[in-house]
Amino acid sequence: MDEHALSIAAHPRLIDPASLNDAPHARLAELREEAPLVQLGPNHYLVLRAEHVVPLFTDPRTRQIEGPEFVALHQIPDGTLARFLSDLFLFSNGAAHRAKRNLFARSFAHRIMREARGQIRAVADGIVASLPRGVSFDFVDSMAARVPAEMIAVILGLPACDAKCFAERVYSLARAFAPIYPHEHHQEIENAAGELYDYVEEQLCLRVAAPKDDLLTALVSDWHSDRSIPFESLVFQVIGVIIGGSDTTRAAFAMLVALLLQRPDDWAALRSDPTLIPGAVNEGMRYDPSVGSIPRVTTAPIRFDGIDLPPGAVLRLSTMSAMRDPALFDEPDRFDIRRNDHPRLHMVFGIGPHRCVGDMLARIEMEESLAAILEAAPEIALETLPEMLGFGGLRQITPMQVRIPQSQP
Repeated sequence: MDEHALSIAAHPRLIDPASLNDAPHARLAELREEAPLVQLGPNHYLVLRAEHVVPLFTDPRTRQIEGPEFVALHQIPDGTLARFLSDLFLFSNGAAHRAKRNLFARSFAHRIMREARGQIRAVADGIVASLPRGVSFDFVDSMAARVPAEMIAVILGLPACDAKCFAERVYSLARAFAPIYPHEHHQEIENAAGELYDYVEEQLCLRVAAPKDDLLTALVSDWHSDRSIPFESLVFQVIGVIIGGSDTTRAAFAMLVALLLQRPDDWAALRSDPTLIPGAVNEGMRYDPSVGSIPRVTTAPIRFDGIDLPPGAVLRLSTMSAMRDPALFDEPDRFDIRRNDHPRLHMVFGIGPHRCVGDMLARIEMEESLAAILEAAPEIALETLPEMLGFGGLRQITPMQVRIPQSQP
């Protein structure tokens, strides 16, 4: 067996993907014990064990799934959504991926994001100050959704008052990234794609007529100088950044706060020692991630101990399963804000050329938002547990009712 070969001891078992929706962590653990991968459908596999998931991110015999393949796999009807997914830089490779990703790479550079930490904290402080006191409210909608949506608006140059409006469309559109496309909700998703397209197109056209000192103006100015991609493609790439900068952080941060509020000792430790906050953010993203899997496609035959997968097989690398694998983490089902066995690169952001362009922004948003709550609303109480839905792609989160005592400032 060559150095790239993955030793797998069981034949793929065909499962009903719906069976993973209830208690997904427990179900994935059972399947991971039985075999390193399961089959979700024709030529479509879910890879479960960390020893295979991690190297497959960069295995030269795999690549990122292409947009048209993603659309065909899920049988998504023609329309704005299908064109968006087919063109999005997330679902591209090589020169096309670099050209589209590089539109944003400089603006989301780690140094620039670190320099924006104070601005992010100011946004978080303002939102915490505006939260209701003495009444129950949905933390997801009132806090977790607002910080990333308002920050991505600031970075792009969108009106802050539009953040809630475009964020609602984003949450609908994000459902398209599920491992099994929800055809029963297609019209809602298609409508959201069309409305977001119209909104971003209008904002870019406004910059043509009246340039501003913002990223959207820089993008449309660069596009006019070098029209290497169609204008429609530019709109699609901006939509992709809005989705990545709003939806995943929203779910991840809400779940992190819910996990901490269920553990009073951890909450107290963070209040007394804010240096623990980065570790808590890391652990929250590991324990119940908002990105459940990342798709790859085989470009050459891969042998799994007697099972030959041909080129073109879709492999969903289960971050959910791999980050609960005892081969990678000590006591993986234990939530531990002091955990010291996190890999240098957090798997939830991907590994390799397709690593999330906004990884540093997401971290800082969660760190500063948590610090703002601990300082200004430390007595916040959890009333209704949220649930992270799904086993792959961009996962959805249910409402999370909380209450801040009236006496809190």
